[in-house]
Amino acid sequence: MSLWEMVGKRLRSLHVSLPHCGPHALRHACATRLLAAGLSLKEIGDQLGHMDPDSTRIYAKVDLVALRQVADFDMGGVL
Repeated sequence: MSLWEMVGKRLRSLHVSLPHCGPHALRHACATRLLAAGLSLKEIGDQLGHMDPDSTRIYAKVDLVALRQVADFDMGGVL
C-alpha cells in the first residue's frame, strides 16, 4: 500500500471530510498548526523542506486571526 493510500484510508476511517485525503493534507495540517503556534513562514518552510519561500507563502492565507489583526491595524491617519 502506498503512503497516499494509507493516509487516505485512515482519514476516511476517521470520517474526515477534506478535498484531498493524501499526504499533502498532513503537510498542510502541520504547516497550519505551526503557523498558529507563531512560527515564521521561514521556519515553517525549513520544517517542510521548501527551497523556495513562495512554496510556503500559501499557508499565510490560512491564519485568519493574524490576517484580521493586520486588517485592524491602525495606520494612525497615514492613509
